[in-house]
Amino acid sequence: MKEFARQRRNGLLLGSAGAALMLSLSTGAAAQTGNAPAGPAQAEPNEASEVVVTGFRASVENSISAKRDAPIIVDVVSAEDIAGLPDVSIAEAIARLPGVAAQRTGGQASAINIRGLSQDLVSATLNGREQVSTSGLRTIEFDQYPSELLSQAAVFKSPMASQIEGGIAGKVELRTARPLDNKKNFSASLNLRASYNDRASQSPDADEFGYRVSGGIQAKLLNDTLGIALGYARLVQPNVATRFVGYDYTRTGTNGGGNALDLNNNGVRDSIGYGFEATQFGGTETRDGALAVIQFEPSPSTRFQIDGYYSRFKSDVRRRGVRFGGEQNGNTARGTLINPVSDGDAITGGRFVSGNGIDFESINQDESDRDRLYTIAGNFQQDFGDRLTLNLDASYSSANSYFVNSGINVNSYVQTGATFTRANAVPGALQLDYQLNGLKLPTVKFNYDFTNPETNRFQGFYIVPQEDDDELTAYAGDLTYKFNGSFLESIQVGARYSTRTAQRTVTTFNSFGIASPVALTSDLYKVAGFKGDYADAGFPDFLAVDIDAILDKYVGPNREARQDYPFLGFTYDQSFRIREEVWAGFGQINFNTIAGGLNFKGNIGLRVVHTDQQSTSSLTDPTSATGARYESTIGGSYTELLPSANFILDLSDHDRLRLSFSRQMSRPRFFELRNSISVGINPIGNGVYKPSGSGGNPRLRPFLAKQFDFGYEHYFGTSGIFTVGVFYKDLESFILGGTIDEFDYRAAGLIFPPLPSNAPPGSTILDTGPLFAPINGKGGNIRGAEVQFSRSFRSLPAPFDGLGVIVNYAYTESSLNIRSGLSGQAVTIPLPGLSRHVVNPTIFYDKGGFATRVGVRYRSGFVAPQFGLNEQITGNAPETVVDAQMSYAFQPGSPLNGLTLYVQGNNLTDAPTRSFFGREAQTGTLQRFGRVVYAGATLKF
Repeated sequence: MKEFARQRRNGLLLGSAGAALMLSLSTGAAAQTGNAPAGPAQAEPNEASEVVVTGFRASVENSISAKRDAPIIVDVVSAEDIAGLPDVSIAEAIARLPGVAAQRTGGQASAINIRGLSQDLVSATLNGREQVSTSGLRTIEFDQYPSELLSQAAVFKSPMASQIEGGIAGKVELRTARPLDNKKNFSASLNLRASYNDRASQSPDADEFGYRVSGGIQAKLLNDTLGIALGYARLVQPNVATRFVGYDYTRTGTNGGGNALDLNNNGVRDSIGYGFEATQFGGTETRDGALAVIQFEPSPSTRFQIDGYYSRFKSDVRRRGVRFGGEQNGNTARGTLINPVSDGDAITGGRFVSGNGIDFESINQDESDRDRLYTIAGNFQQDFGDRLTLNLDASYSSANSYFVNSGINVNSYVQTGATFTRANAVPGALQLDYQLNGLKLPTVKFNYDFTNPETNRFQGFYIVPQEDDDELTAYAGDLTYKFNGSFLESIQVGARYSTRTAQRTVTTFNSFGIASPVALTSDLYKVAGFKGDYADAGFPDFLAVDIDAILDKYVGPNREARQDYPFLGFTYDQSFRIREEVWAGFGQINFNTIAGGLNFKGNIGLRVVHTDQQSTSSLTDPTSATGARYESTIGGSYTELLPSANFILDLSDHDRLRLSFSRQMSRPRFFELRNSISVGINPIGNGVYKPSGSGGNPRLRPFLAKQFDFGYEHYFGTSGIFTVGVFYKDLESFILGGTIDEFDYRAAGLIFPPLPSNAPPGSTILDTGPLFAPINGKGGNIRGAEVQFSRSFRSLPAPFDGLGVIVNYAYTESSLNIRSGLSGQAVTIPLPGLSRHVVNPTIFYDKGGFATRVGVRYRSGFVAPQFGLNEQITGNAPETVVDAQMSYAFQPGSPLNGLTLYVQGNNLTDAPTRSFFGREAQTGTLQRFGRVVYAGATLKF
């Protein structure tokens, strides 16, 4: 990584005071403004100080140096590590760090879990500044940030008071280039890689081939006082997945037309699923990213910086396949469920026959997405003498996401002469034999032809787009005063103000059906299907229809989606607007002294955060006969004290102890804060009615946790590290679904429905009653240990001196569990995101321009959402993902110096994701994404 050109520049703050840490991490220099730089890393006895280390090995050693010099517990991925891949996304690079695991979407890592906690409890910043999200959540989508445009990524596991609050699990900091830190006056790079996905050919909507292209320049002008950096990256790739998705379970005989069963006669009613689907998910993703950075330092004491980032993401994808619905209607007494098979207390197979609700249909859905994100920020820093520094920062960030969310209903029919009848109503017309096989594909046999256009008829459609907007404006300022004493090094005080508005708007077209079902003409469909193991398991071919052409022909070209269509008020019910105002202030002292002959340093601080939050929704007026609506705004405020203390004790030049205490918070999801509340009234006697309702909770408070970390670090000169650490998180408050016993509906401004006509004269409605909503429930604890070993074996005899190894292991457990009934039985499952074991070994060789490495990411079983008809929390089986890369960089003296050739492979074993409901026998999602191969070149000059 780059080294600072001047000592003064190591204090440049990118966003708030805490962002200075990122600059120190990128250089291995001072950890924060005013901290004395750590001494140079000690070389191994047989290492020559003049040895120049380059390539991937250099990035590993720079990351080690950055970790060593940081004032808090942090793990770092350097620029060479990101740009060198084999990690296609930033999330995959981060997922190789200790205690970090990734969840895959579309075959690549997209969500990050840190220390067993889900992405909702991970905060992320860009250049030290809070970022908005295109996901409709608070968490950023890492695929919006091209790895080619970033110079560094870090995971902070303990906080400082000077950092922006948020991230009980941890904080991910992404950093872009700083041109004045570049050693050269001018540098440029060009990167081009082609890609191939070996599963894309199975999808009717995907192309196997894609590409990545990027370029950037950095220049220092006006005697190194003006720096300019520009970058652009474009990605075009297939997004493919072959999926089996089993739906959740219910008790037999409780929902639908099925009868109660207890096949093993143990007194427990068996569970039965709602059905399943098998789909080919495919399309093309296109992402464009650009950045610009301007640094101006007219004097050593005055520094200006402006940086901007823009990303546009387009995903044109379709979900196509077959669906078996109404499984819960299977009835042994009526002959619609024959020879049922149970495993434990769940129906996992049998013959299902139409007659009372069993149904087949073809799936054709447009799940395309359009995302846009941009951020612009400015920073000014002024030194007043040698001791006092003023830092001012302002930033604006905006994101928009548009989810198309439309589809065609192609349903099964039976033909009798010239008459067509829905097959689900005809006894015996539809028949399915199937048997779940746990974490392997089920075996299925349909008696129905899904490719016949006469009996698979277009019956209806849906057009329900969802748009999410997220906007954030922030202002921050702080002062740092440096001391010359033997203990206090500096003191920092600062404040930050931000406003954030998140809005979700759901719209629809005013119809969901057509006058009568029609047979599709040959120009409106093509036959698609399943291949390989899915075909072997019995999954059939089906009609892949042209969604837009069908809608144009049978609905018309004018399909405006709005909210104000009569009797379609669900669009308002699912829409909301959240506004947050945050005032934060902090004080922090940084010290560096000698204790018992050992170097002892650290920081102690307090951050005070006050939040005002409001949620606004349009609600139905239950007293109106015309369906009139009214706007309701409910909110609340809270103040949290977030102390932190970080201590470092150097036992020797090679050995160090770290100790950290802190209190941290993570704000709720926007959806959980929504003011979309339905209200009813219930009689409780004597003419008194009590209100009750369900929805969001605009007065929800954040997740809160006290945290403790202790670690030991041993450094093998500059070429390696061994660390072991333990952590403990006491979750004071955890958000989960529950009941607010006495919610004041009247004070919240909500309108009660009218009293029933048979209510006694003088009846009244109480102000308060239960509200079923997200609540701040009782917490628990999370504890674990992390081990890291990284070593470049430079002291080995040639040619083995290019070898190196990185091994990370993390163990996590928790006392906090959640209850789930999705398996049909009430079971206890772990926290979402928690894997008890996470292992990431990498072996590499880097010498003379030739480099190769193989990396493995393993995580044990965990809990995460799956998406079928809706979002469901399921158990997930262990995952092992293998990636590899080989490259050659032409060396100085070669006419091709500056050119590097790459070949790499991702997900080499086509590792599946596999989920289940409570027990592995109750299959959830099984999906594969394909292997991806890249080949290309990078030119630097």
